[in-house]
Amino acid sequence: MDFAKIFIILLILIVVFCLFRALYHMVSSKGQKQADGVANFLTLRVMFSAALIGFLVLANYNGWIEFHGPYQDPRLEHKHQLEKNQAQEKAQTAVE
Repeated sequence: MDFAKIFIILLILIVVFCLFRALYHMVSSKGQKQADGVANFLTLRVMFSAALIGFLVLANYNGWIEFHGPYQDPRLEHKHQLEKNQAQEKAQTAVE
């Protein structure tokens, strides 16, 4: 795996860890200690989520990762490219 994918997985794990740590503080603590623990870990979760989104945008822009839609199967990319080329050839012949 390359660096970008490992970093993305790491950020996702940190976000999930902060979420469950906030849940732990909410269930186990009482009073001001509970409020401080929950607020701190939820703040960290939001910060790491923002960092994850920012890194995804940066990685896509630099070409480290490539997004595809839920309807697109990467294994069928060759078939889609052939269909696109055929449509372009048809359009060219229609113009001529």
